[in-house]
Amino acid sequence: MKKLLTSCVLVLLLSVSASAQNRQIHTVSSGETLYSISRTLGVTVAELRSWNDLDDNAISIGQELIYFTQVEPTQPVPEEQPIDEGSSLISVSIPQENEYYTVKSGDNLTTIARQHDMTLTELRELNNLQGDLLRIGQQLAVRKVRDSVAPSASEYSDENAPQGSYVIYTVESGETLPDVLDKFEMTESELRQLNPEVNVNSLDRNQRITVLLPPSSNFENPYTAEASLQDLGSVPARTYTNAEVGNTTTSGELYNPNQLTAAHSNITIGSILFVENPATGSGIYVRINDRITQSGLKLSEAAYRILGLSNTQSPQVKIYTES
Repeated sequence: MKKLLTSCVLVLLLSVSASAQNRQIHTVSSGETLYSISRTLGVTVAELRSWNDLDDNAISIGQELIYFTQVEPTQPVPEEQPIDEGSSLISVSIPQENEYYTVKSGDNLTTIARQHDMTLTELRELNNLQGDLLRIGQQLAVRKVRDSVAPSASEYSDENAPQGSYVIYTVESGETLPDVLDKFEMTESELRQLNPEVNVNSLDRNQRITVLLPPSSNFENPYTAEASLQDLGSVPARTYTNAEVGNTTTSGELYNPNQLTAAHSNITIGSILFVENPATGSGIYVRINDRITQSGLKLSEAAYRILGLSNTQSPQVKIYTES
């Protein structure tokens, strides 16, 4: 009787275990490894080898691999809760897809990771890399850049284009690089920064590229020679580094060292300030398009140079706004 009871319990446990998993098939594609497949499927290499009676990690294109997914027990549908107006409705978990990148001459792990919005650790783990050595033609699994990151340019008309929005633009027949730059009021450098994988000098029909929408409205400078300015006092000044060229500012623009712009901790984005070097009396107007957490003013390279602050230790400037 005791043996019969034990056998029944064992059969019951096996039945529960089998019903808690779904048997699935994965077909090996070009460039995939057992490690990359395990990451994609959310299982371990050891499990894949056990399920498929593999002696090692060697697999071939078209090979079918068995794997099992866990079936979650059915949960009762919870009552709808009132939406907290203060909570975020934007945070949505989206499964991450991968694609394959072919190593070219001059590539290194750092640039490849940066191009695909990954960290070096993520890139190494995804490809089971122990060192930094790459070979031309090598295929690496990388994070797929989703088109959904930016909407299509066709969703906006000339009347409602929001300034500073990134969109996906489909190149039209006969369009050249100057045509695209003129249409979106961008520089070639900005377009290259947004599309590191694209040869912008050879655009093809129906090619999809990321662009920055131009402003839909133009505003005249409210400051005139007779404008009444309010002195906001002296603040420390510094400038951007060369490594920050092309980085996205708080306004959505790319940092351009040749434009007269600045960053401040709380002055409204889009505000125009008059900045003066009290040591020389020279001054310029700058537009606030970025945020900083420190005190003072962070000036573009051109503004910093024109004010004569490049060779000044602990530079200070006076800032003015319209009274």
